Amino acid sequence: MTTLTQSQSRATAILLGTAMLAAIVFWFAAAVPYFTTNREAFGRYPDLYWDRRIALWIHIAGGTVAMFIGPIQIWLGETRQRLALHKTLGLAYLGGVAVTCAAAFQLSLTSPVGLIFSGGLFGMALACSVATSIAYLAIARRDFVQHREWIIRSYIVILSFVVFRLIAVSLEAAGVGGTGMEGDTIRASFAAWASWSIPLLVTEVCLQLPKLRGR
Repeated sequence: MTTLTQSQSRATAILLGTAMLAAIVFWFAAAVPYFTTNREAFGRYPDLYWDRRIALWIHIAGGTVAMFIGPIQIWLGETRQRLALHKTLGLAYLGGVAVTCAAAFQLSLTSPVGLIFSGGLFGMALACSVATSIAYLAIARRDFVQHREWIIRSYIVILSFVVFRLIAVSLEAAGVGGTGMEGDTIRASFAAWASWSIPLLVTEVCLQLPKLRGR
């Protein structure tokens, strides 16, 4: 892996800092409301998740670990600093992804919201599982280039939690989909697919374009 230039290092720090800030805001706004044993205060629609709250708590716990470790992990890898810590955090990230994806599969398969929404969540969990698994296999074979690219893809999908919320709130503010639970279902169904597929596509373009320029 090549050493980052000063401008690349600055840009990377800004991107990862923005991701961390967005993750913190999301965590307090969207995750904290589910940390309660009061059914009536359990999120916006308590009946949707209350009976599956254990799986949801596991999902949030694993996602929290991966979401907050990710920027640190990527920074250490990009700057080639403290590689022993990088390896330790990598194992913690891997565990967080495994836990959150396992719970996500269970939640998607038991979702009462509908096929489109549950399919989007299942696809999100599958994409994250595949990307993280390939990143692990790559580093096990000492393929640092592939490891870097696949761990970036993995973290982009982890950040889909944040993008999902942003899309849903933006659509609601714009009046798209209508009001009430029916409107929320429409917006959530769209966000369940768009929140990870579009960022993943943009990431792929960013990863591949420099290679084309090099050729």
